[in-house]
Formats: sequence, structure tokens, C-alpha cells
Amino acid sequence: MRVVQPSAIIKVAGKAREMKAAGQDVISLSIGVPGFLPPAHVYAAAHAAVDSDSGDYLAGRGSPALVAAFVKSLQERGFGYAENEVCAQVGGKGALFNLLLALVDAGDEVIVPAPYWASYPEMVKIVGGVPVTPLGDAAHDYKITPTQLAQALTPKTKVVIFNNPSNPTGMLYTPDEVAGLAKILATRPDVWIISDDIYDRLVFDERDAPGGRAAQLMDSVTELKQRLIIVQSVSKTYGMPGWRVGMVAAPKSVIDAVLTLTSQSFTNLPAMTMAAAAAAMDGPQDFLEGQKGRLLKQRDITLEALEAMDLLCPKPEGAFYAFPQIKGLFGLQTPGGKVVKDDVAFCELLLEEALVAVVPGGAFGDAGAIRISYAGKEAQLTEGLARMKAWIEALR
Repeated sequence: MRVVQPSAIIKVAGKAREMKAAGQDVISLSIGVPGFLPPAHVYAAAHAAVDSDSGDYLAGRGSPALVAAFVKSLQERGFGYAENEVCAQVGGKGALFNLLLALVDAGDEVIVPAPYWASYPEMVKIVGGVPVTPLGDAAHDYKITPTQLAQALTPKTKVVIFNNPSNPTGMLYTPDEVAGLAKILATRPDVWIISDDIYDRLVFDERDAPGGRAAQLMDSVTELKQRLIIVQSVSKTYGMPGWRVGMVAAPKSVIDAVLTLTSQSFTNLPAMTMAAAAAAMDGPQDFLEGQKGRLLKQRDITLEALEAMDLLCPKPEGAFYAFPQIKGLFGLQTPGGKVVKDDVAFCELLLEEALVAVVPGGAFGDAGAIRISYAGKEAQLTEGLARMKAWIEALR
């Protein structure tokens, strides 16, 4: 466990909460919370599940209603799965952890394109694997190329993780870009692919996301389905991060392995959370368009503010994050004489002196950047960005 780092996202968010509890006027732009609540019918389903509680253990795969709702959502996306090819897990994070535990042996390499979600490489290390992190830099919109992917693949590669759109950058791979990566993966039938799709409906430009969904590797190379694993969650799309319901679709052998781990760990999800998640997936979906409109507006507010700060930030086309470059500020001093040595110091000093919480980019594989979550209340976002601008302008 000494090789594993604690979550930088949770660490920053926790520090911000502590400061707020102590009476300081902290604005947190750190945690990946979508900033909206699920529709009323989701809460009604949860209440009904409580009222009809059986007192029994429940199916580890997930309730029949939840499984059916997820299978239906996959069919609507164009992917056909049987009920024995899906299962529920404790959030998308729990799903990813158990998948890596099931698939990765000691010394196996797992390709995690950077910038990456902070927990990917730490999970790989926990299960004994070796993270390989080809970098898509800001000059290339934080995306890796097929050539980079091909160069990262070795005889030791066991798994490739693909996240579109990306946390932490919000960047969206176009259908052509995804197809290019899929062609490379088609040459390696021995490699598993985990497609982390939890932001796939939070996209802003339908020219690059036909039908309002991010492109998927199976769209262009259908035979990848034999070794591709889809991870989904109700956290982001439905405003339910605290409900902890993740879903997996995969070949039956993988699902069976994950369910074995389930049987020896958490056994099953609570009836209330499964009922709520089923209602969210199976109910009306039109509420999301309004939320996407709000997120798009707040993305533009964020980009305008970052431009005024003279910080380079490729334009995110999905999720609710911006990932500006700050390395040009390294070496400068605050009015109090403290030096911005690196991304961690930037975030610590910004929180200490301007009471604004953001996350160091090094936690995501790019120590020249920071992650900003712009999904909260617009007034808080605007004020937080204004404080950040004033603080940066005072650096010397």
C-alpha cells in the first residue's frame, strides 16, 4: 500500500470542507459533482423500495428492474447484451476496481492515457499491475493518437482504459479519432478494453457526438465487443453521485468473475439505491437537456475567465471540467513572499490566500495544469474565478 497515493480530489475537497466548517468563505471548484438532483420519480421509487423492504439479501447482479433498465439503455445505444452479461457494482469506481482485480495479474501493464482520472493508476498499482501513461498534451487537446497507443502496447499489456469524454480535461474524442484508436486495438486480440462511459451523454457538440452520445470504440470495430467492457454509472448523468450505483456490461466470463468478487465483498447493493437507479435509467430523459444547457453556459463562463487570466485551456466539449495550463506561473511569488513552486503549491496557496479550491494536475498525470469543476452554482463559479484571477494578477 506504500506505493498507492490517497485521492488528491478527495483530499482537496476534504480540506475545503474543513475550512468552511471553521467559518471560512471557501469556494470549491474541486469535486466532480454534477450540480443537479435527479427527477422526482427517482425519489418516489426509492421511497417505494423502503416501504416494501423484504428484509432479505438481494441479487448480487442487481435487482431485475435495474438489470432490465440497464440492458434497455444499452440497446437504445445500439449495443445488445443479455441479462447475464451485465451486473451492478458500488458506483463506477467500485466497478473499475473489481474489474481490474479480476483481470490484472502481478506485473501486467495497463494503458491509462494521460491526463487520466486520478484513481485509474492507483487502482492498477493496488492490484499489482503497472500503469503505462502515454500523454496527450495541451498542444494536442489532451488526446493521444493511434501512433501513441500503438507504441504503448507491449507483450505485457493486459488492459487499456478509455474514457470519453475525459475526466479531468472534458475533451471529447471525435468519431474518427475513436475509430483510429479502435483499429489499433483490433490488432491486439489478447488485450482487454475498459470503456469508462460515465460522461458519454454529457456532451455539447453533436457534430462530434452523433445522437448526443460520445463515440464508442465498438461503433467502428464491432468485433471489439468480445473483449470490451462498458462501465456506466448514475452519478453524473442523473445527479446521483452519493447513491453509489455503477453498472458493467461485458462478456459473461468477466461478469461471472466480478460477481464472484461481489459475493465475497459487499454481497449486493441496497434495494433503495437499485430502485432509484432503475427509475432514473428507465424514466423520462428529457431533463438532461436543460442541465446540459446550464453546464454549457458555465463552461463558457469558465473559458472566458481563463482567457482573461491568460491561461491556455483547450476547449472542453463534454463532462464539466476545464484543465488549464499554469506552468507559466511557476516560480512567481505571492504578495506574502510564498513561491508557486509547482501545481501542488499553486493549489495550496490559492486555497490558503484566495479561499478557492481546485485540484493539482499532477494527480491526473499533467503537473503543469489544474482541474476546475464548473458544475456548481453559477454565482459561486463566477466568484471563485474572479478570486482566482485577482490572486494570479497579484503574483510577482
